[in-house]
Formats: sequence, C-alpha cells, structure tokens
Amino acid sequence: MYRIGIGYDIHKKSSKRKLILGGILISNKNGLVGHSDADIVIHTICDSILGALNKGDIGEHFSNKNPKYRNAKSSIFLKKIKKIMEKNNFSIVNIDMTIICEKPKLTKFKSKIKKNISKILDIKQNNVSVKATTSEGLGEIGNDNAIACKTVVLLRNEEN
Repeated sequence: MYRIGIGYDIHKKSSKRKLILGGILISNKNGLVGHSDADIVIHTICDSILGALNKGDIGEHFSNKNPKYRNAKSSIFLKKIKKIMEKNNFSIVNIDMTIICEKPKLTKFKSKIKKNISKILDIKQNNVSVKATTSEGLGEIGNDNAIACKTVVLLRNEEN
C-alpha cells in the first residue's frame, strides 16, 4: 500500500534571525520568524509524512506553546516523526519539495539541503528532490517579506 502526503508552510522574514532551510544554515540574517528555528523545509516534510500517515500535523505533535521547543532545531521534529512512520511500518519512497522565495537565491544550497534531508531520514539522496522558485515579485513572498515551501511525500507500507 502507498500513501501520499502534502505539506505547506510559510513564515515571515526577520533580520534578527538566522535563515535555516533543510537543517542547513543559509544566512546569518534574514531568517524566519517562528517558535522553533522556523525551518519551513523540515516543517513541510514533517507535515507531509504525518498527513500520509493520517497522524495530524506538526503543531499537534510539537506545540508552539511548549517552551521545550523554543528555538529548537527542526531536525529533532523530523527524527521523531521518522520514528512514528517506522512504528506504523511505512518507509519513504520519495520526497519532492519546492521552496518559494525571492532572496536569497538557493541554487548553491539545494544539494546541501538534499544531502542533509537524506541523512536525517536515512534514505538515498536520489529519493529527495529540492527545487526553488520565486514568486515573480508578487505578494508577501515576492516583496521579500516571507518564504514558503511545499512538499509531497510518497510512503510505502512495509507489510504489503
């Protein structure tokens, strides 16, 4: 049996925070506002896996009201969700994500993000796709006030 999950996240930018995407430090400034490290890439992967498993969303598992998660590395969330996935006898077939932002340009970071995500999830790099696009100057993303990410994951049940 196969299951598909979709994740979406968007955060405002802040000059007072580091920009971390996919667990990789992109910049020491113009990061994202959030309770944790605001890593929208990892957040969308978490939500897509949880959605495919019908296990809710990241906020249900890691509340932004819980001080334990203040400034936490999002990779901690992904590792815990990987355990939930494995406990339910599922594995990842592939992950496809698109990061939407005007700045910075992410071309030189995509392979690092891909490598880090595959390492966290213990899957082949070939099973992780990282793409980046702009919003063509439209809306909050286009005005460089926010960054968003969309992710799709395909899971396979290991019992079937």
